[in-house]
Amino acid sequence: MKRADVARLTALERKALLEELAAMVATGEFGLGDASRILRSTMLGMDRKTFAKAVRLSTSVVATLEDDPNANPTLETLNKVFAPFGGKVVLSFPRLEEPPPPDDAERQRREMLRAALAKSRRQRRRSTES
Repeated sequence: MKRADVARLTALERKALLEELAAMVATGEFGLGDASRILRSTMLGMDRKTFAKAVRLSTSVVATLEDDPNANPTLETLNKVFAPFGGKVVLSFPRLEEPPPPDDAERQRREMLRAALAKSRRQRRRSTES
C-alpha cells in the first residue's frame, strides 16, 4: 500500500482501514510499534524524524517503539503517536465469543496492512545498511 493508494480512499474506507489495524493489534497480529510504523509511513508518508518532531517526541523514542518488540512506552507516548490519526489508548477486554470470520473487504484491508508493514521494514533495513 502506497501513500497515493491511501489518498484515493474515501473517508469511510480510511476509517475502516484504521479499525482493521486496531483489530489486528487487539488480536496480537500486529504490535503497537507495527501500527505506528504503518500509520507514520503509509498514511502520512513521513520519516521518523519528521514524525517525531510533529508529535513532540524524540526520534529515538519513535525508533524504539517501532523497532523493539519489547519496548515499554508510556501511555502518554502512545497517545501522542496515535493522536494524529484520531486514536488513543484505551482499556479493552477480550471478547467472550469468537469474532465472525473476516469478510472479503476485511481480508483485503488486512493484506494491504501486512504489505505496508513489510515494505516499511524493507525500506528501514536498506536505509540502515547504507
